[in-house]
Amino acid sequence: MGKDKEQIAFRVTPQMKREIDLIMDSDGSRTRNEFLEHAVKFYIDHLLARSMTTLPVSVTSAIDGRLGVLEDRLSALQFNNSVELDMLVQIIAGEYDLDPGYLRKLRSDSVKNVKQASGRVSLANAVKESDEAEWQG
Repeated sequence: MGKDKEQIAFRVTPQMKREIDLIMDSDGSRTRNEFLEHAVKFYIDHLLARSMTTLPVSVTSAIDGRLGVLEDRLSALQFNNSVELDMLVQIIAGEYDLDPGYLRKLRSDSVKNVKQASGRVSLANAVKESDEAEWQG
């Protein structure tokens, strides 16, 4: 037994012992003692959660871990999209001699369009709006 642990007496019914033996592998416990430690820790977290407005440490840790993975994936995707967008901008800038005044108006129109579309911009909608503007003008 480790030096940092204390022994306490714990008695269970034969039925409870059988249930522990049947289920203890499912949480990765190698011994009954380890299983009971996990069970007690879970119950302590449960009781603390009822008395506090914050989540138990185990739940908070799990959520933080999942959010960290999600953040890493989203950051990588955003970086890849930014690289592709920069390549497109460089291609367009290299092929066309665009007037700075036209670019300012285009940026203003684009900001308005993105706000109206709640960030959901599509080529099909841009073509449709362009056709409508030509028809009206």
